[in-house]
Amino acid sequence: MITNDQNQLSLIGQTVNTLDGNIDTTTATDGLSLIDKWLNRLDEIGDDATEDIADTLERLRAEVDTAQRYNRIDNQQIADLLQELIDQTRNLATTAEASVEQTELSQLIATLENLHRQAVNSIA
Repeated sequence: MITNDQNQLSLIGQTVNTLDGNIDTTTATDGLSLIDKWLNRLDEIGDDATEDIADTLERLRAEVDTAQRYNRIDNQQIADLLQELIDQTRNLATTAEASVEQTELSQLIATLENLHRQAVNSIA
């Protein structure tokens, strides 16, 4: 991850603002758009440290796309992928390269944790 990159910080802020709150108020289109922006960003920086995150986002994108197209939501799979993203983002946040972005990454992690809780609660 490139430290103190304004495009990246802006994307983190946009993600937090879009996904913060109730999972039901975020549309699949919003989610797909954000995932695409993140995949493009991760592709631009070409960082080995973010390769796992990109792979998880690709799988999450496929799951959200299927849910949108066929109205088949697999909340367990989405929850599992969100947990992977949380763990991967936490690991990335502990690197020296991410030190400038600690506050933003903490907000992103909290947002992902909120979405994960909602997905898990909807399974029951």
